[in-house]
Amino acid sequence: MTDRTHWRQVERVVRKVIHTWDPYSLLEGGAPEDEWDGEILQIVGRVSLCTSPEAATEAVAGVFTSAFQPDGFTPNECADVGRKLFDALKEENLTGNAEPVPGTVAGKPRSSG
Repeated sequence: MTDRTHWRQVERVVRKVIHTWDPYSLLEGGAPEDEWDGEILQIVGRVSLCTSPEAATEAVAGVFTSAFQPDGFTPNECADVGRKLFDALKEENLTGNAEPVPGTVAGKPRSSG
C-alpha cells in the first residue's frame, strides 16, 4: 500500500468493520470514536496479506490477541469478523493481491538452484 488514497480507502473499510464488531462494546458504551484506532491501523498494515477470509481472520485475531489477550480473539472466535472484513475489502476491490508477484513462485522468490 504505497498510495495515500488507497491507504485511506482501506482504513475506511477496516474502521467500519471493526466499529460494527466493537469487541467489549466499548463504542456502544460511549467510548471515543478513536478507541480502536491502534488496532485498526495495525490491521490496515496487514491488508496486503488478506487474500482470503482465513487470512483476514488471522490478521484480526493476531492484532487483537497481541493488544489484549488470546481469550476471545482466537481465529475461531474472529472468523465472523474476518469474513466480514474480507468481504468488505473485496467489495471495494481492496483485498490483498492473490496473484504471485512476477519473478516469484506463490509470492516467494524463485530459487536459483
